[in-house]
Amino acid sequence: MIEREGRFRPLASRLARAVAALLAVAFVAVALAACGTSSSDDDGGGDGGEGDITLGYTATLSGEFASYGTEMEDGVDLAVKEINQDGGVDGRQLKVDAEDDLGKPGNGPVVAQKFCDNSSVSAVLGYSFSSVALAAVPIYTQCGLPVLASAVTSPELSGASPMFFRNVLNDDFQGSEMGKYAVEKLGYENIAVLNQKDDYGIGTSDGFIEGVEDAGGTITSRDEYQLGTTSFDSQLATIKKDDPDAIYIGGFYAEASKIATQAQALGLNQPLLGTDGSLSPDLIKLGGDAVDGMYVYGVFSPASHDEATDRFVKDYKAANGEEPTSWAALAYDAVYTVKAAIEKTGDASRQGIADGLGEISYDGITGPTTFDENGDRQGRVLFLQVKNGKFVLAEDQ
Repeated sequence: MIEREGRFRPLASRLARAVAALLAVAFVAVALAACGTSSSDDDGGGDGGEGDITLGYTATLSGEFASYGTEMEDGVDLAVKEINQDGGVDGRQLKVDAEDDLGKPGNGPVVAQKFCDNSSVSAVLGYSFSSVALAAVPIYTQCGLPVLASAVTSPELSGASPMFFRNVLNDDFQGSEMGKYAVEKLGYENIAVLNQKDDYGIGTSDGFIEGVEDAGGTITSRDEYQLGTTSFDSQLATIKKDDPDAIYIGGFYAEASKIATQAQALGLNQPLLGTDGSLSPDLIKLGGDAVDGMYVYGVFSPASHDEATDRFVKDYKAANGEEPTSWAALAYDAVYTVKAAIEKTGDASRQGIADGLGEISYDGITGPTTFDENGDRQGRVLFLQVKNGKFVLAEDQ
């Protein structure tokens, strides 16, 4: 992305991300030296011939942000169940080997090495956090194990490895589309930005700012906060003084819900805009009426009443007792995308799946999925709004 004069992009944050990337590489080198490296089998690793096809699954399955990982896992489980009941993939059943990465970058290489060392694992799904995926990618590259991630959006993962794909759109693109939507469709000309100080918050907010300014809007202020922050009084005081048309919250639902309730208490009645990181039922549970009317983006809505979506929503609710989230839908599609890749090449080995992912076009419940040369999905963004305690498709898509 080209830097432009006058944009609210702190140099320090970009330097911090560069240092983090170097540290990740150093960590991986140490991990490889300590654990040893596994090389792929002659057939490309994985079981390319007979027996079950094993898919690794890893995400954050415990702690404050476990919902992202457990929702994806529910989507994976439903897809695997359906495929197996329908005869499997080329007559072979799917199995899932799940690992909790705890949301910690240091665990990324450890889990990746486990999957690499297990010769029966043909591909890996999941990932809640970009920092964890970034730390793991060099391990997968080394052993030739393909990954199809469903919730990691950092632009730094674009082209990170020929083995890394994702069926979620990246932050630059989604943030930019939200910025344009806010100005061109919603009519907000002056917008304040408040984002969490990490790769995700910075990346999506950079994209949002670019979209706003390209559409002719203005950023009145940009402030940041650390994950886990509970009081936003100082940031909200600045925003109240500037009196913008809307407030963009570049972060996850836990902090976004707190910002919304504290803004309401301070008499800030501006519309709120958020990210796919806030596209969770927990935003509404935690934020209550303070988040009513808030706009977010994603690639899936249960309110899209086409036949395939209605069937998925019905089956998911029957299995889990609640409507599927965007993360569940993306992970569900990821399993079917791997199935399509195997059927494309007729090869369930690691290399066969990687080759297939680079070639296929799969039309799932989150829309058409194809991957560019960087392993990034090509697709469209949906805009959703909280209304009466539910996410619904926003008007003027």
